[in-house]
Amino acid sequence: MRALLVVAALATSASADDWHGSIGGGGSLLVTGDNGGHRTRLDGELDVSYGRYGGLVALRTFDSTHDGLVFAGLVYEAAAARPTLVLDFHADAGYDLDVHAPVAGGGLRTTVAIVGPLGVALDTGFYVVIDGVDNTRLVIDTNAMIVVRW
Repeated sequence: MRALLVVAALATSASADDWHGSIGGGGSLLVTGDNGGHRTRLDGELDVSYGRYGGLVALRTFDSTHDGLVFAGLVYEAAAARPTLVLDFHADAGYDLDVHAPVAGGGLRTTVAIVGPLGVALDTGFYVVIDGVDNTRLVIDTNAMIVVRW
């Protein structure tokens, strides 16, 4: 982990002064906070950035029986070898649609190009669902998504 942070701090962003982003969706695995025994769910995200900074909207950990977590957040592009590889940190604030409680957290997302604008994004996020004294919990969500980058 320490080596990854050093690489992110030293790397520079390719094409840092242009608009770019991605939209995608895929499967997620809840490491904690499974809420009802279902650990595999779906995630979807849209992010848009100018240079190194941007924003995102996401619907995470939803399926046919769970409404999921809805987020808006900030994105920082820590490193890029665009269009092949992009490493983003994100900070998110949102709402748990199942228990009607606020959520805050963030994570790390790595996007690797496959062919043209098509790629794979791997994201791990840590979120605190603030649901009173007894029900506040940590949700660790990791996912793999197919994305289209521009």
